[in-house]
Amino acid sequence: MARPMSRVTRIIVLIGLPLLLAAGIVYFYARTFTGEYGTIAREDITADHAVAQRELKRLEAVLAERKRRNRGLHADSVNLDLLDERARAELGMLRTDEVFLLEE
Repeated sequence: MARPMSRVTRIIVLIGLPLLLAAGIVYFYARTFTGEYGTIAREDITADHAVAQRELKRLEAVLAERKRRNRGLHADSVNLDLLDERARAELGMLRTDEVFLLEE
């Protein structure tokens, strides 16, 4: 024979369980927006991806420009003495066996 439920047990079953269920639903609903894999995180990742894509395109353009500028610097197509002289003038460098004279 089953024992009848007490008044406290009945209140817990009738009020507590639905409240607990509602709290769980609210928690998981909020996590779909604010969680690690939620909507806000997805939007942040999408924005970071767009920034990274723009940076990649910029760097690819810089690389293409540098390749274009260096294309003519092969030993066959450039007088190496003139190239060495120009590089020294631009960079202001000397070899250890060179003498530097200042004209005033």
